[in-house]
Amino acid sequence: MGVPLPAELLPLVQRAQHGIGSVPGLRLTTAEQLHVTLAFIGEVGQDKVQAAARVVSQIPAHLGGVVPLGGYLALPSNSRARVVALGLDDRTGLMARLYEAVMSGLEGEQVMRREKRPFRAHLTIARLRVPTRVQPKYECEPAAYAVSSVCLYRSELRRSGAVYTVVMRRALSVD
Repeated sequence: MGVPLPAELLPLVQRAQHGIGSVPGLRLTTAEQLHVTLAFIGEVGQDKVQAAARVVSQIPAHLGGVVPLGGYLALPSNSRARVVALGLDDRTGLMARLYEAVMSGLEGEQVMRREKRPFRAHLTIARLRVPTRVQPKYECEPAAYAVSSVCLYRSELRRSGAVYTVVMRRALSVD
């Protein structure tokens, strides 16, 4: 379950990907894969897919808005990165409230339990096969990330990477 990338931000994200530089084992996230993950449900039966779709359909529309897209993040750390992402500056708590609505719904429907680690809103732009030190060539330019919908995605793993299909989309108000 996640928030899709606004189409107008794709060129900025592609410039940020270029700014990572040449790192062995680097695999860039494709345009079709770009979204902010709120919950990774994993492989489940059709009953849980339907329950997750109910959760998406019940997310309050007023939980949308705009969040600043920030600089590079190397996760779990700069020295041993497995993921390169762009952080979302959630000073207003918009993403935290949306995450809470999603996780409360998924737990209430007994689809999944939340992870123990705290939620950190980010947009994964690349993955590394081997944990590596990452030092981007330049800082990412700031931008406004419109949180205008939440999607339930079906993920199909392929040799080339995950292929995502939208199962359900809930529009959110941005203003």
